[in-house]
Amino acid sequence: MVSSRNTFASRALDAGVFARTDVRLPPGAGEYVVPGDGGRLWPIDTGDVCVNIDTGWFADHHLAPPQSFDDLVKPAYAGLVAVPGATTSSTGLAFLLGTIARYGDGWSAWWQKLVAGGATITDGWTEAYETDFTEGGGHGQDPVVVSYDSSPAFTVAKGGSVSTTRALLDTCFRQVEYAGVLTGAANPEGGKAFLEFLLSPPVQQALPDSMYVFPVRRGTPLPTAWTRYAVQPRHPYAMSPADITAHREEWLREWSDIVSR
Repeated sequence: MVSSRNTFASRALDAGVFARTDVRLPPGAGEYVVPGDGGRLWPIDTGDVCVNIDTGWFADHHLAPPQSFDDLVKPAYAGLVAVPGATTSSTGLAFLLGTIARYGDGWSAWWQKLVAGGATITDGWTEAYETDFTEGGGHGQDPVVVSYDSSPAFTVAKGGSVSTTRALLDTCFRQVEYAGVLTGAANPEGGKAFLEFLLSPPVQQALPDSMYVFPVRRGTPLPTAWTRYAVQPRHPYAMSPADITAHREEWLREWSDIVSR
């Protein structure tokens, strides 16, 4: 059994990587099923890739924080944004897809402005958040970073009650993680049992603290910090796996050209 994200789901399905499996989905999980997958990929968890800001930095510098994609390319925020690369990071790819969902054919012009404004492009989320973000472990120089809607729950100081960061909910792209049984697996029944285990109440409840993601099982209790600071957007940007598969390589080539100029 292996896992896949919605950003690559259609590629795996088209290649016949996963076998059909009969799994009973828990309440709420059905809304994340890949259309037309025929019982091969099963949603396990979800999370939204969103821009995060260091709220204290903006207060200290007397600068109103950005709120939207449009704001990020304004001169006031030039040189303040860290972004994981779309070709080297699933987080970066999800962010790219969010900008495409927002701007359509105009996405490349937006990226040209972001890059011209001095955005920091990194290999992955770890570098962007832990090295370049002002509230990351490395106390970097950028008070704006691409991360997740759950990230603010992890910037509450031990013993404290206030988060030092905030996710911008108008910049979020929905990301879903799936699992499935490989075609030709030696123990498909064991694989099915493990899928059902991943969807069981104890595992779903453990996901936030262990994997920093939201459970797909409706009604699963969340940690206290999550109920207050891990706010999910009501209307995240989304794109069908089929559209992603049809255009992903084209979009990545164009994105690479923009950031390498």
